[in-house]
Amino acid sequence: MDKETARQIASAAHHAAQAIVRARVDLPVPRRDQLYNRIYLGLLEDSAGQGNLAELLAALARP
Repeated sequence: MDKETARQIASAAHHAAQAIVRARVDLPVPRRDQLYNRIYLGLLEDSAGQGNLAELLAALARP
């Protein structure tokens, strides 16, 4: 996977997770942080495929 595709996937997952969590004003901050993490990782796995998550992370880590 090229770095730009990995960045786009990570950015889209971040913005989607952030929007969902911001809508949950009923939750305390620690729970919202946990929810963000679960949603973000789930979206990354769905977008990259579970087998390709390591490839996505490796692409992001490249200089």
